[in-house]
Amino acid sequence: MLIETLRARIETLDSEIQAQRELLTRLEREKSCVQYQLNMVRDPISRLPIEISSQIFIHSLDGFGKPGFGHIPALFLSVCNSWSSIALGTPELWSAIHITFPCAKGFPEICLDRAQKRPLSIILDGVFEPDVVDTIWNRAQQLEYLEIRLPEQPDGGPVRLALWRGASPPGPFLSLKTFKLSDRHLPEDLDAWHVSLAHVVQLLRLAPNLNECVFDVQYTHYHGVLKDGEKILLPNVRRLDFGNNMIPRCDDEIIQHLSLPKLEFLSIPLQEVDAHTILSFLTTQSPPLKELILGNGGTSQSADILLECLRAAPELELFDAWMTPTTATSLFIALSKHSSLLCRLATLVIHCPPAHVVDLYQPLWNATLDVTTARHEQLKVFHIDLSRGGPPHENLPDANTIAALRILADAGMRDTHYWRSRRRSLRIRTLSFLATLMHHIVL
Repeated sequence: MLIETLRARIETLDSEIQAQRELLTRLEREKSCVQYQLNMVRDPISRLPIEISSQIFIHSLDGFGKPGFGHIPALFLSVCNSWSSIALGTPELWSAIHITFPCAKGFPEICLDRAQKRPLSIILDGVFEPDVVDTIWNRAQQLEYLEIRLPEQPDGGPVRLALWRGASPPGPFLSLKTFKLSDRHLPEDLDAWHVSLAHVVQLLRLAPNLNECVFDVQYTHYHGVLKDGEKILLPNVRRLDFGNNMIPRCDDEIIQHLSLPKLEFLSIPLQEVDAHTILSFLTTQSPPLKELILGNGGTSQSADILLECLRAAPELELFDAWMTPTTATSLFIALSKHSSLLCRLATLVIHCPPAHVVDLYQPLWNATLDVTTARHEQLKVFHIDLSRGGPPHENLPDANTIAALRILADAGMRDTHYWRSRRRSLRIRTLSFLATLMHHIVL
């Protein structure tokens, strides 16, 4: 009898425990609903129209979403149900991805799926993981922006990095507007990664709608990949940039193999090619060039050939170049005497390397005064960069030259410091021409 009583009591307790569990579950569900309602009231994002919330999320990205589930945009999924729904319902949030190898397993594939059919912007950074890259190439027709960053210097000898597996390219890349190829090697890193140039050439040929190309890599000789006289037609490219003009590069030779009928911006270090090559390019193709930047390889070019290059680019609005003080003097004299030479020029930036030679700079100051006087209504930016070493104290401008320059500065001629980033030219501050010039001279 005692056993039956105890069993009955246990059954009663089990029933009461189950009832309390069901009550607890119901209360937790009610609490979750009330908490959700409270979050909706307190969270401004939740009260906004979905279109505005999506735009706020998109603007929170720093250009590209970082790989991994602990970064934006994946981080939005762990805030609350409302934020998660907004993030998952915004394909643009997942369409710009910076993939650093090795990457979080499955993350790139998830992002691509969530991006749906939106145009893709992808950065591939490091040693490729073939399965991940294959997934990206399967979306080749969605690619709008593609940047490939070569890895750090490997252990051992040079290693060739293939862009895809097999001989057949994944294209066509009909939506690709921007292609960038860059590395982080120092000039002495000879045993570095080498990208497959055959793949680069194939990609260019399969991307007829490219607007911008950046080749910021070193030691990428195209000999054997492109035959002499062979051309790649890029009918819509308007910007061609060979990257950091202060680091010796070998990739600028590819310009001899490019046909660029709409080119408007060219930045080239003049390492493997010289001004004669640029002159031939300008005279044979006659692109509507508006901005020309010549790197420190330009210091070895003669004034005559540089002037011929400028005559072959009559629509130039910006000219930025490295040259000796003597060459700069010749350029300034030509610009002051011939108003038809670069009649649209609005920005003139000249970088002069150190040259401690007696009486070398006074002709430069005289020519500076001549060109700024003759072009003061046309030039908006005029900058002589002597920051890497100035003239001896005795070769500073004389008092008359300084007074004349001060008059031009007071009349409104301005000087702007600027540098080139990966995407655009950034103007960071505006100073009077005279003050900046004297700052560089004194330093």
